[in-house]
Amino acid sequence: MRINNFLNNSGWYILTILSLAPLALWFFELPLSIRFSSLSLLSRSLGDIAGLCGMAMFSLVMILSSRLKFFERFFKGINESYTAHHFFGGLAFCLLLFHPLFLAYNYLLISFRSAALFLLPYTNLAQNLGILGLFVMIFTLVITFYAKLKYQVWKFTHKFLGLAFIFAFLHTFLIGGDLISNLPLKIYLFVLGIAAITAYFYRTLFADYFVRVFDYTLCDIKKHKDKIWELTFLPKNRELKFSPGQFAFVKFFSKELTKEAHPFSFSSATGNPLKIAVKELGDYTNKIGNLKVGDSALFEGPFGAFSFRNYSNKKQVWIAGGIGITPFLSMLRSINEEDSNYTIDLYYSVKDEECLAFKEEIEQINKTNKNLKTFFWITCKNGFISADSIKTETPDLENRDIFICGPPVMMSSLKSQFLKRGIDKRHIHAEEFQLY
Repeated sequence: MRINNFLNNSGWYILTILSLAPLALWFFELPLSIRFSSLSLLSRSLGDIAGLCGMAMFSLVMILSSRLKFFERFFKGINESYTAHHFFGGLAFCLLLFHPLFLAYNYLLISFRSAALFLLPYTNLAQNLGILGLFVMIFTLVITFYAKLKYQVWKFTHKFLGLAFIFAFLHTFLIGGDLISNLPLKIYLFVLGIAAITAYFYRTLFADYFVRVFDYTLCDIKKHKDKIWELTFLPKNRELKFSPGQFAFVKFFSKELTKEAHPFSFSSATGNPLKIAVKELGDYTNKIGNLKVGDSALFEGPFGAFSFRNYSNKKQVWIAGGIGITPFLSMLRSINEEDSNYTIDLYYSVKDEECLAFKEEIEQINKTNKNLKTFFWITCKNGFISADSIKTETPDLENRDIFICGPPVMMSSLKSQFLKRGIDKRHIHAEEFQLY
C-alpha cells in the first residue's frame, strides 16, 4: 500500500492547529482593545494564552503517548510521532511554566509578598491543583533530561506526567476565568482533556487488557559478529503480519530480563517464523544472550514506515551502519520475483571486517539478484562513508530514493550531505526511532 503523501506529512500541521485553536476561540470572547489596554491586562492576557495553549499541547502530547498505530497515517512512521511528542511536550512545559509567572505580575504590583503567595500553595483548591501539577511536571522532566536513569526507571517516572495532567485538568475547570463564559473554548479543552486522560489510562494502567499483542515462543538464539544476537520465534496462535523494515515493541518473559517493552526491528521476511536482531549496547541488551529457548515474548506492532515497498521509486540506495543492517536484512530476505523491477545498491558500513554480521547471507542473496549491488564499507580502512563515496559507486544517486539506518551521528551527517547535494528531503528516509 502506497503512503498518502499529504496525510503522511500532515501530523505536525494538525498538532499546530489543534494547539493554537484555544487562542482563536479566546480572541473572539472580548475585543483586543480591552484585553491589551494596559500593562496589567497585557500580562493577564499573556498568562491566559500560555495556560490555554499549553493545556491543549499537554493534552495532545498525552494522546500521542498512547502509541496508536492510527497516528502513523499522519507522520512518517510512529518514530516521527514520538519526535512531535518530544517537541510539543517541551513547548507545553514552557507555556505552562510562564502561565503563572505572567499572572503573578498583577500581584507584584501590590507587593512582592502577594506575588510570592500567589505562586505558592494556599487555601484555594483550584490554584493548589495547578501548582501541584506544575511541580510534578517539573520534577518529571528534570529527571528525564538531566538524570541518567535505566530505561525501566525512566519509563516509570513518565507515569507521573499523567498525574500532573490530571491535576492541571482539574485546575483548568475549577479556576474559572475565560472558561466560565466561553462555552466553545470550555467544550474544546474538555474534549481534549478527556481524550488525553483516556489515552493515559489506556497506555499506562490498562495496556495489558486493551493493547493488541502477539504471543510468541523463542525457538532459537544465535550469536553473530559485532555482538549481535538473532532471535527466532514461533507464534503461539496468531501470526504478526508486517512489512519488511518495520519494528515492534517486545516484552520478554524471562528471569534474565526486566518486563518493560523495548523496540526492535524485524530481521525476518515474515512473522512465522519471526526474527529480530539485537546488539549488545547497554544494560538491557547485554543480557539478551541469557534468554533460553522456550521463553515467551509479547510483540506489539508492527510500527514504522521504513519499507522499500512503501515508495514508488524503484531505484533505491540502502545505507546501513552497524546494527542498522537489521531492517535491510528483513527487506533482503523478502525480495521475490515481483521485486525484479527494483534496482538497489546496498551499503553496509562497519568499523572493521570482524563486525560484518550476516555477510555470507547477504553475499548469497546478492548472487541470486542481478539488480542488487552490495558494498561492504570498512571505516578503519576507508574512513566514514559519505555522500561523495556513495556517488562514486552510484552515479545516478540524485534519481534514487535513499534509505538510511544506523547510529544517529551517521544518519544526521549523511542526510546533511545529501541535502547539500540537492537531493529532495522527501527522497531521504531514515529509521531513527528514539524513546523520549
